[in-house]
Amino acid sequence: MTEPAPMTAAPSDREVMIRLEALEKRFPGQEQPAVAELTMDIHAGEIVILVGPSGCGKTTTLKMINRIIEPTAGRIILEGDDVTKVNPDKLRRRIGYVIQQIGLFPHMTIADNIALVPRLLDWDKKRIRSRVDELLDLVGMDPSRYRDRYPKELSGGQQQRIGVARALSADPPVMLMDEPFGAIDPITRDRLQDEFLRLQEEIRKTIVFVTHDIDEAIKMGDRIAILRDQSQIAQYDTPEHILADPADSFVSDFVGSGASLKGLNLKRVRDVDLAHWPTAGPGANRQEVLDALRDSDRGVVLLLDEQGRPLRWVDADDVNRPDRPLIESGLPAEAIVRPQTTLLDALNEMLKSRVGCAIVVDDSHAYQGAVDMDTVMECIQSMRLEARRQARAAAGVPEGSNEDAS
Repeated sequence: MTEPAPMTAAPSDREVMIRLEALEKRFPGQEQPAVAELTMDIHAGEIVILVGPSGCGKTTTLKMINRIIEPTAGRIILEGDDVTKVNPDKLRRRIGYVIQQIGLFPHMTIADNIALVPRLLDWDKKRIRSRVDELLDLVGMDPSRYRDRYPKELSGGQQQRIGVARALSADPPVMLMDEPFGAIDPITRDRLQDEFLRLQEEIRKTIVFVTHDIDEAIKMGDRIAILRDQSQIAQYDTPEHILADPADSFVSDFVGSGASLKGLNLKRVRDVDLAHWPTAGPGANRQEVLDALRDSDRGVVLLLDEQGRPLRWVDADDVNRPDRPLIESGLPAEAIVRPQTTLLDALNEMLKSRVGCAIVVDDSHAYQGAVDMDTVMECIQSMRLEARRQARAAAGVPEGSNEDAS
């Protein structure tokens, strides 16, 4: 029998949506099982990440949950029902599935791709059309523009969004995602990750997500299962606890160096106090812009349009050039982030900015504040103090003690 999975976080108070009991898979001709007696609980509404070295059994485990691969032994409990022996086609209709290659049917329109499972469930045409349009809106694609297009007419990122929409078509309680963003360029990948996390706040599905990337696991997961060979659990815990207290050297080596920077994936822009940089509205004259500069310790002012959207950065030299309109002076307002952006992604944007901050906007693109180096350093210090507090608590050191547990 396998050892119990190391757990340092308190169990979730949510109901168990998926329970894997001594799940095992042996492929013909192989001496060792690909998955050996895996036992774990996956709670409702959480994103659980399976991560580990190549060939450790992550994808095999995922495919056993919806029985694309049949387990050799063990049980799969879904919403309290043992689904190990039920009709696998009926099981799969209760589970959405998203893969790296997306798997859209090229000869079918976007609407037909999304409608595939609802048609199998004999939904009427009006209900199907309504659901297709609802899902296209949900993933940020205008139904009137995309409903009748074909997959080849979309970018890779757009196709991935359609893959997510199709997985949600019958409103399944569970979604399985096998490296869904792995084949996409890094910039699009970051945006899709952020968009999916925003989407999850609305839909609250139970999601099992396979990746080989620990940074993606930390960013996306409510809980992470770090797997050894044969899907043996090295640590199954929250990202915070894994970063602060790795169970052993295997976990520590897998997480790698730079825990403070990786920890920035756990914080979002909305979680921190934003920095305030001087701004000027569209009606401001040159003197008012200079006054805004003098009243601050910054070297630039952010010009905003009538809706409060960022336009350009200008400094004193730009303002004192009467031969050029302010709106055409200075630098364009780049490095734009949103409240749901992780602080690590905001830091990456900030480092690309020629001004030294990332501009935070809301869903209407109106200016909300900024993320600068002071914001990031305050967050890192706060996380360090919290990690020390948790270490003291785990060691039984009372609050307020002078004993150093760092």
